[in-house]
Amino acid sequence: MKSLLVIGDSVVWGQGLAHEHKTARILAEHLGVEMQMLAHSGAKIGIRDSYSVTMPSAEVPCFFPTILQQLQELNGDPASVQWVLMNGGINDVEIQRVFNPMIPQYELELHIRNYCGRDLLAILQLATQKFPNAQMLVLGYYPALSHLSRAEGVESLYSLVHGVKFAPLFHADLFRNQVVEHCLRFWKLSTGLFRHAVEHVNREVGSQRAIFVDSGMEEANAAYAPESLLWECETNDPGMAPDHAVAERRVAYELVGAGDLQKNQVLLSAVGHPNIAGAARMAEQCVKAIAAGTMEAKV
Repeated sequence: MKSLLVIGDSVVWGQGLAHEHKTARILAEHLGVEMQMLAHSGAKIGIRDSYSVTMPSAEVPCFFPTILQQLQELNGDPASVQWVLMNGGINDVEIQRVFNPMIPQYELELHIRNYCGRDLLAILQLATQKFPNAQMLVLGYYPALSHLSRAEGVESLYSLVHGVKFAPLFHADLFRNQVVEHCLRFWKLSTGLFRHAVEHVNREVGSQRAIFVDSGMEEANAAYAPESLLWECETNDPGMAPDHAVAERRVAYELVGAGDLQKNQVLLSAVGHPNIAGAARMAEQCVKAIAAGTMEAKV
């Protein structure tokens, strides 16, 4: 049977979501195909990484198997893959770097260009070669925070990422603003680089094998913004996980013997990821992109 292969990180995995609410599951049902989920939380593209380790749950963030390893280790007939939903790059750039306002923007941009540009293109090229009958859907990221995000929300997400209390050495407003600017820069630059990778591959093969899918999220949909489509911690109870997979993660981190800081970060790792409405929005964007690509191919 024809299938939808899913490779990438926590966004295409569907961090914190019940199976039926994941973007990939909604899309597979729309397409009438089976889903092969190889994506997992925390995955790097990993072009230059050979080490590998597995976690007892794909909900637990881990660099490995990398997206390159996901691609290489697929079991089954590559010709049966009709669709590939993919993304990647945020974990190579590292979320701690995105949320570090002390890092100059030019340095952040260098990492984004290296991983969301050069390495994402390499993975897309390899996937296009490996799956001769497949249409590639490259799903873009979204603004984790924006200038519409509440100040206490920015501070909460910063503290979760770094495992420290929000206590800047300089003016708090400037510190928060720079965190937000880094998040917006990652979103906008990675979007442009993904589009370029898709255009590059299509020129190489002489047909529209790849389609860029915008996440459909804007600044108003960032965490702690007025129309947020992301999982958020309650500001009056920041230790309470907001999602539907927390029990699975709790069992998993006990199995791997995580320390207290790691346990807290794993417990709350869905925060900042698309919630049920956000995942549905991305699935809708995929369907629209496929329809638009089909119409364009017929012209």
